[in-house]
Amino acid sequence: MELNTFQKQKIKFTFDFFLDYNKDGAIQWDDFQEMIKRYKDVNKGSLSDADYKLMLASLEDEWKDLKALAHANEDHPVHANEDHGARVHANEDHGASVSFDAYLAMWEKTLATCKSVSDLPTWCQKMIPILFKGMDVSGDGIVDLEEFGNYCKNFQLDCEDVPAVYDVITDGGKVTFDMNRYKELYFRLLTSPSADAGNALMGKKP
Repeated sequence: MELNTFQKQKIKFTFDFFLDYNKDGAIQWDDFQEMIKRYKDVNKGSLSDADYKLMLASLEDEWKDLKALAHANEDHPVHANEDHGARVHANEDHGASVSFDAYLAMWEKTLATCKSVSDLPTWCQKMIPILFKGMDVSGDGIVDLEEFGNYCKNFQLDCEDVPAVYDVITDGGKVTFDMNRYKELYFRLLTSPSADAGNALMGKKP
């Protein structure tokens, strides 16, 4: 499935902002470990040890998918001291390094058959409740305006008007920002070919 420019920009945002922590243009396992560490630093204790174990297992499965797809599309894997533009470096296990091209290819393949959240990879479905709980610091099952504002602040999202973005999420107060709404927005963020309410999870209005 060939994604349009807007969809690629969203995937690039995720790659650059949430995953490529050392900003070298590729993802290493160390980047995923840093992601977990950052969640521990900002979630204020709303995630349990069991949640972090599940998060780690989900990231391990995502890493396997990334490497497998990258290798499948690379006739001659590139060694770690060569160009980061290649799909994947030939280091073994957690020493590998995956480029944005490989990350994009994974999502192009994944989204080609996605009609709903249930069509997403298992590792992705397992991550959704963890990501939601990281926002729902009070643990009451609802992300309120303050919690959403803290989420934007803690992850340094460029959100110029938090109340306005939250208003989009809740459709002007008509919809509760609970797990079901988060799943809907998350799926729309991944799949929508144009700006819509899913953008709110990046701190943006449509």
